[in-house]
Amino acid sequence: MPHRHDLKVFVVSKDQPAGPLRPGPTLSVEASTLDGLLPAAKRVLADAGFMRDRAISFSPSGLVAYVEEAP
Repeated sequence: MPHRHDLKVFVVSKDQPAGPLRPGPTLSVEASTLDGLLPAAKRVLADAGFMRDRAISFSPSGLVAYVEEAP
């Protein structure tokens, strides 16, 4: 049974890394195991153009990712 979760993305600005986060897209992540969700989330973020993730964590409602702004 696959595990599907929403991945809520928040973007860190290159110009103001300590400034407020900008809400990004909500992406869908699917993996065959719970342990596979983290690598799957990294692939989904890369496919969406976010090459550098700062943190990915589980939340009660899905996954949350903090990423650096794409160049």
